[in-house]
Amino acid sequence: MENFSKTLTRILAGIFAILFVGTTAMAFALYNVERSAFDAELYIQALEEENVYQRLPDLTAQALAVAAQQPGRSDMLSLLSGLSEAEWRTFMIGFLPPDELKILAENGVRQVVANLNGESDEAVLSLVSLKAHLQSPQGINAIYGILKTQPDCNVEQLTAMALGQQNMTLCNPPDMFLFFDLRPIIEAEIKAAVALVPEQVTIISANTSQAQELQDLKNLRTIMRLSPLLPMLCLLMVTAVTVRSLGDWLNWWGYPLLFAGFLSMSITAMSRPLAAWTFQTFFASALPETLPPDIVEVFKDLTAAIVHKAVQPTLLVAGIMALIGLVMVAIAFVIRVMKKQSLESG
Repeated sequence: MENFSKTLTRILAGIFAILFVGTTAMAFALYNVERSAFDAELYIQALEEENVYQRLPDLTAQALAVAAQQPGRSDMLSLLSGLSEAEWRTFMIGFLPPDELKILAENGVRQVVANLNGESDEAVLSLVSLKAHLQSPQGINAIYGILKTQPDCNVEQLTAMALGQQNMTLCNPPDMFLFFDLRPIIEAEIKAAVALVPEQVTIISANTSQAQELQDLKNLRTIMRLSPLLPMLCLLMVTAVTVRSLGDWLNWWGYPLLFAGFLSMSITAMSRPLAAWTFQTFFASALPETLPPDIVEVFKDLTAAIVHKAVQPTLLVAGIMALIGLVMVAIAFVIRVMKKQSLESG
């Protein structure tokens, strides 16, 4: 009966020790994600490190070139189906240069994160700087460049344009028509069209259900912050079930700490490829099939970078835990050897 009780105790202690190892890795990930995922700097740094601002004109050019050539389109994009990828890229660099894109992206990220943190009722993105850019010579030249890729304007279009009888149309106008200088007229029409762009756009609007959604998110974050209590509880259960001496404590704490630290370090070190694989396996297939592969690759790289940066603080804590566990196991081994030698000499 005593042997059965001892065996059952060891089995229970082993189960709680295994639970400790598994829940420690999970708790480290949840705790650090909660601390990092609601900090705008995480996403801003990831966008910068993955060189997204410099890559986006090429990627957008690819996407627009493919979208414009899809059969059955009847919108404005279909009128630009003759543009090559290089022409789209030139247009995008002039229309939305990397510096301007960076400002918009960072402001958008900060607005969304502030809303998720309950610091604002809605997330609003200001377009003031974008409108100023579009009305600048560089922005006007970018739009003018699109017109230059279109078929030549006919006489009726030019006459109406010169007399201000119709809005800007997608055709290639000359600089002069009869004795009219068309460029100032076209620039005025471009500026008038840009003026219709709103000063700001709402990314997340305030609504009646938002308060409950934010409260649910707050509750989830609380659970994530408290997640380290679960492995601590498992370790305390190990102590209560089987620890009866210093040697028991060193062994039953040392090995779980060692394995939990090693597992957490391994998962953290592999977080980037694991996140990339998860995105490719479960999320990439949900994206539109017409999306160019290079854009999907950017999404994957960005996801992997964000996850890796979010869990990176785990590496230090897990390393310390593994070191403590190793020291405890080593001390337990020394104590066993010393006891054995003492018994043999006695």
